[in-house]
Amino acid sequence: MNNTYWMYVAMVAVTVSSPGPGVLMTLDNAIATGWRAAMHGVLGLAIGAALMAGLSSAGVGLAVRSSPTLFLLLKYGGVCYLFYLADRAWRRVPAPIGTAGAMPARDHRSRLLRGVLLQTSNPKSLLFFLSVLPQVAGATGRSAQQVPLALAIATYCLVLLLVHGVYAGLAARARWWLSRPSAARVLSRLSACVFCAFGVTMLALEI
Repeated sequence: MNNTYWMYVAMVAVTVSSPGPGVLMTLDNAIATGWRAAMHGVLGLAIGAALMAGLSSAGVGLAVRSSPTLFLLLKYGGVCYLFYLADRAWRRVPAPIGTAGAMPARDHRSRLLRGVLLQTSNPKSLLFFLSVLPQVAGATGRSAQQVPLALAIATYCLVLLLVHGVYAGLAARARWWLSRPSAARVLSRLSACVFCAFGVTMLALEI
């Protein structure tokens, strides 16, 4: 692997591990339902990232970036979804300890879908792929300093799965304490406020 690839890996690791809606959703899911259930949401985030990267490389992302109307639609859609997540977090009732593994398949699918929607409705993710992928990745990787596009996308998704898996594991370990009624209520309210803060911050996002 060339130096460009490892620089890209480091950049991705910093990006996916930094606080944001995706990290908060992973922590929130792990505390509410345990590690295994939370990983369905993480998988959704990875799928959403792959979709965003693919759209960016296909030129759709550039069209969004060059069209203020499309960008505003994406931005306000993301803001509304963050407020929706805030409402869910505010009203969330943690599942009893030990029941996460028996969750119905439809709940897992729901968490996966929410992860996809969260990732694809975030203009910041789109702008990351628009600014980073063209610099480090090429469709064929013929240049000595280029990373094949498929490898760049797969690496992003793998790093996201690993980093968020660690976050989910740490949060699940603290679940015994955080799922107590008093602690769970405080955490739910805090998560809701943070989701709202991310939504308000996104309102100020410009192309």
